[in-house]
Amino acid sequence: MEGVVVSAVLFGGFVGAVLAGWATKRFGERPVLVATAVLFLVGTIGSAFSTEVSRLIGWRLVLGLGVGAATMVAPLYVSETAPSRWRGALVSFIQLAITIGILLSYLTGALWTPTSWWEAMLGVAAVPAILMLAGLAFVPESPRWLLHHGRIAEAERANRRIGGSTGGSWPRPTESVGASEGNWRDLFSARIWPVLIMTTGLFAFANLSGIDAILYYAPVIFAQVGIGGTLGPILATSGIGAVNVGATVGAMWLIDRIGRRPLLILGIVPMALSLGALSVALGLGKGAPWTHGLAVGCLAIFVTTFAIGLGPLPYVLMSETFPQALRGPGMGFAAATAWGVNVFVTATFPPLVALLGIDRVFGFYSLINAGALLFVILMVPETKGRTLELIEANLAQGRRVRDLGLALPPEAKH
Repeated sequence: MEGVVVSAVLFGGFVGAVLAGWATKRFGERPVLVATAVLFLVGTIGSAFSTEVSRLIGWRLVLGLGVGAATMVAPLYVSETAPSRWRGALVSFIQLAITIGILLSYLTGALWTPTSWWEAMLGVAAVPAILMLAGLAFVPESPRWLLHHGRIAEAERANRRIGGSTGGSWPRPTESVGASEGNWRDLFSARIWPVLIMTTGLFAFANLSGIDAILYYAPVIFAQVGIGGTLGPILATSGIGAVNVGATVGAMWLIDRIGRRPLLILGIVPMALSLGALSVALGLGKGAPWTHGLAVGCLAIFVTTFAIGLGPLPYVLMSETFPQALRGPGMGFAAATAWGVNVFVTATFPPLVALLGIDRVFGFYSLINAGALLFVILMVPETKGRTLELIEANLAQGRRVRDLGLALPPEAKH
């Protein structure tokens, strides 16, 4: 039943991401963001006042709908309104917000663990929901979404609100290409299918890398390696959360300087090595005091390098590579993949540890990260500084997904 309570949010996230892809295409991005904030607020209050486990599960499903929608529509909105030179950093700011939320949840747990006041742990999440609703009062609709739906005058006004009186330095929405309507079936066309594989593959590898098991079960992991006491594992977990936030800040600075592909490769290699080292150490030194510091060190390296690569960059790349007509459905499908794999990892980690031992489980995750490295080398394009229109034009020319960030050939510019 504990597993059902935990995974209710994840299952809701899967459904929410799929529904958000359809809803943003039909109603716009801002209305879906508002609905997401309302779901956060209502689900939080309902969870805090639940008197039965069944009600708690139901309200956490509501929260999951909001979480899934947010992971799809927030990067979509930011990518469509950000200047090309800052787009990677601004989209990755969403991942920073997630890591800050994770850290705050760890600290909240540490604050109320001695009293077991779980209602306060859940209810305090109403604060960010209220802040989100207040902030959305100042947010216009995406100019690109308005233009795509023929609302040109509104698109120009929204563009001026975002970029100032001149509309900003980013490409004006009237330059957008690919204004034809798309539908879900088009995601599986020969032209879009490789983009769908690349984006969903990145999310699948990100969640299969072991990060979900580490973030959700960190107190259990630290207890297994011998960090004892009631607060010991939770405080060690909070330290991992702080590392996650700091590394994500660094990633925001690097994404638009180093680029997407180099950061992914530089992040995945130490991820695989750190989990491999942790697996060997836990296998050879079961219960030994020296494994405590090594476990914390390996997990810190893993979380740090995840935060600069596989953490933020799937969000960035999915928001950049789908064409305008399919951006909502495509990102909804990709985000839903993330939540579906999340449910799988969360559900399988405890039984895998019981069956194989924690050392072999981390060894398995290390091998998955090696596969992720090969996938990135073969599939991921470099989109640093490229406009969404250039990427879409390359897609229209039939270029392979790895080359979507290259300059257009001369004949395609006319």
